[in-house]
Amino acid sequence: MKNNIWKKDFSMVEYKKTEQKYDFYRSMDDMWKDLIKLSYQEMTRTQKQAADYILANENEIPNLTIRTFAVSAGVGQPTILRMLQKCGYASWSVFLKEIWKEHGREETLISIPIDGNEKYKSRHRAVIQSIGDDIHLISEMIGQLDLYQLDELVRKIKHAKIIDIYGTDNSANAATELAGRLLHLGLTSRNYSDLFFQKISAGHLGKKDVAIGFSISGETTAVIQALQFAKNSGALTVAITGDKESALANEADMVFLTPTIYHNEASKWIASRITQMAYVDALCAAIMNSDTHRFQEELKKSTKGFEEDVSKKAR
Repeated sequence: MKNNIWKKDFSMVEYKKTEQKYDFYRSMDDMWKDLIKLSYQEMTRTQKQAADYILANENEIPNLTIRTFAVSAGVGQPTILRMLQKCGYASWSVFLKEIWKEHGREETLISIPIDGNEKYKSRHRAVIQSIGDDIHLISEMIGQLDLYQLDELVRKIKHAKIIDIYGTDNSANAATELAGRLLHLGLTSRNYSDLFFQKISAGHLGKKDVAIGFSISGETTAVIQALQFAKNSGALTVAITGDKESALANEADMVFLTPTIYHNEASKWIASRITQMAYVDALCAAIMNSDTHRFQEELKKSTKGFEEDVSKKAR
């Protein structure tokens, strides 16, 4: 796509600067387009790529989430947010409302059964919408889940000598959860919160081992390095990430996508990791399903001690 697409009719836009605000003489409905065009020269190459996609596909934009837009435009969500900030929009949702106005649409709450009257729901639309986003993300993950690859991973895990699992920051929760569940299933899994120990552990793996790295962005340096060490040691490497073109994905023999949504630049630090947890559920279900008798017996062994403790307290 040509980067000069914005120039097509920009010469027709007459404006004057008054108290740091631009007064456009043409329809106010086109204001968002003009803001993109005025900020275009200040954008980076990838930001221009995002802007070009918006201007060339304006009728599609109202129906896209920032996640699906990023995929369609071939750029990252942070790139889109920085591009919009240069145009004066604080977030994707703020920009989207501007587009909806032009198309005669109002913001609507997704249909989720929830107690409370409509006025109360409207006040808490962000809460309701976050649940809707989670539902959408899990659906998107299911649509991209390679079941054949999942079966192959299960086969490798069942015969693995050691299963190393890496994750930091928000992704550490999913990594710890998977390690714990695999232990319950009688599989030898390891997970270290110390980043140095992650790399040491990865360096001691072998051809019979599996290394799994969690990172939504796929650019978490510590996880990438741990997976690199594991790959150099001969282990099967697996990336659980939201970006199939990321550095983490490039280090992996298998890649599973767990998308997320950033509403603005800062929110990526608290963005939902629900797809990571959904993937953990799916993987464990696949392991159980592959040999129900074996893993039911393993679960009985892992819970026997706890059940005995509870029984003694009940006496």
